[in-house]
Amino acid sequence: MKIIITLTAISLIFLTIACQTSKENITPISNTTTNSTNTSTSTTTTLKPSSQEIYDTFVRLTLKNSAGTAAMTIRKWLPSKTQIKIYWDGGRTSALISALDKVMADMNALNKFNKMVRTEVVAEADIIINRVDVATHNNKYASYKITNSSVQGTTFTQWTSDAITKAIVWLSPSAPTTIQNGVLRHELTHALGIGHTENTKSIMVAVMSSNNYDFNNFSILDQRVIQILADNRVKQGNSEANISAVIKEYAAK
Repeated sequence: MKIIITLTAISLIFLTIACQTSKENITPISNTTTNSTNTSTSTTTTLKPSSQEIYDTFVRLTLKNSAGTAAMTIRKWLPSKTQIKIYWDGGRTSALISALDKVMADMNALNKFNKMVRTEVVAEADIIINRVDVATHNNKYASYKITNSSVQGTTFTQWTSDAITKAIVWLSPSAPTTIQNGVLRHELTHALGIGHTENTKSIMVAVMSSNNYDFNNFSILDQRVIQILADNRVKQGNSEANISAVIKEYAAK
């Protein structure tokens, strides 16, 4: 067993260092998010991005490290994983379950290989969502501890040989109701293998604001990013050079 230290946990306001113990070749990665102060009406979600914007955003979200300074390779669920089962552990509400169903439906419309479904059996879950206080979460999920309690959500994603195998999503129960849907959509998008960007047309922007984004739908930019990542020609372990033509194909649509 070896210890791998991964500098991949980003808060929307703070840079956090995630240090996890890895068994065999399974490496955890952590992404975090918090709320912004702006919750006015969406203005930019429906704006059509340019081809270059789509290309650059995909590269930033899937092929760059947390700081955007080093090249990575594609990490994704294998196409053979036909169902990704989601279990909501703690702190569920009827409103958030409805929001989860909407996110899953949106993702399933964009990905013909990995269909997200809900399960009530935790043992068969690929993704677990837990919306409880930090102490309760850390006590139950000791290998996926929240180290920055000021954020509104964190996703821990495990992979083997760049194939994602599991994700644990923590949502803050104190998140304002105006941003809960956005935090949920943001964190589940992390669970696909997608990181952060500075582009305000993306749900993966570092500081979310409903002034820039409709939290109940994916923007055109995010739709393209998810479609590219889901394409069977884009394989785990690919570099930008391997898939540049596929990215350009979707960017031109």
